[in-house]
Amino acid sequence: MAENKLTLGSNMRWESMRMILPEHKDAWEKRRASSMHVPKPILDEHKWDELELLLHEAFEHRIFLEFTYWEDGHFITFTGECVYINMMDKQFHVKNKEDICYIKFGCLKDLKVI
Repeated sequence: MAENKLTLGSNMRWESMRMILPEHKDAWEKRRASSMHVPKPILDEHKWDELELLLHEAFEHRIFLEFTYWEDGHFITFTGECVYINMMDKQFHVKNKEDICYIKFGCLKDLKVI
């Protein structure tokens, strides 16, 4: 006997009803994005000393740097000049032509000279 939509024990009864609601799709996308999160980096003292020397030289000579930092589970790069180091809030104030970015010390991953 050929299988049709009304055959008992068949999944074909529900084949025509397969669909994804927009709410389900949004929830599925959020869950997929959250599973791809990267843990917050923890730098050792040697790396901090290296970054400190690079930052000091760039701060003194007004050199542009590429900051790589962690935010909400993802790494973001921002290119600019460090104009201020706020020790109270523990953050760098980095400025480029259009924008100012505030990067926390604990979120910094890497610095590169441009």
